[in-house]
Amino acid sequence: SNNGSYIGCHGRSLYTYTIDKKLAERVIRSVRRHPELELVYACAGGDYVDSKNEDLVRWLVDGYKFKLNRVEDLLDLEEPPVKISIYKPDGIEEATRFVFDEFGTELKLACAGDMWMDCMALGVNKGNAVKTIQESLDIRPEETMAFGDQLNDLEMLDQAYYSFAVANAREEVRRAARFQADSNVNDGVLKILKYLL
Repeated sequence: SNNGSYIGCHGRSLYTYTIDKKLAERVIRSVRRHPELELVYACAGGDYVDSKNEDLVRWLVDGYKFKLNRVEDLLDLEEPPVKISIYKPDGIEEATRFVFDEFGTELKLACAGDMWMDCMALGVNKGNAVKTIQESLDIRPEETMAFGDQLNDLEMLDQAYYSFAVANAREEVRRAARFQADSNVNDGVLKILKYLL
């Protein structure tokens, strides 16, 4: 989960790749200079917000099913994050260009749609997580299927022979995938899985 920064099975943590706490604090302070942006601080055991935006909090819990914890200040957390997500309802790439300028050499940054910019430790991505699982369980890429739609899926698609882009995926993702599925809205992933089964 969290773009490959956490790998777990049946509630047991197997691999956790955290962001250095001091670096995380710098990111938080930098993002806070832009009041239109919100933050989600993800840890292995759950996610944290200090946002006062009730609609966002409700959406994270009801929509994404986050195990969400509300705190007064993210800077007071002692546990280092596995991911920091920056949120804006639209136009996140343009709104977070400063993050690339300030942290592009210290963090793995990945756009996850028009609303989210994800920050992880260097080297962390979904592809490396899939590779770790493949190597641990002796699974070959030819025995692996992956689905993607956003830029944070590109490395994962490279680890699977059966790489699918959903119809509403970004152009870069469609070019990277070997196959195409119907759109998310039309249950594209489910259709492929039902066909496979």
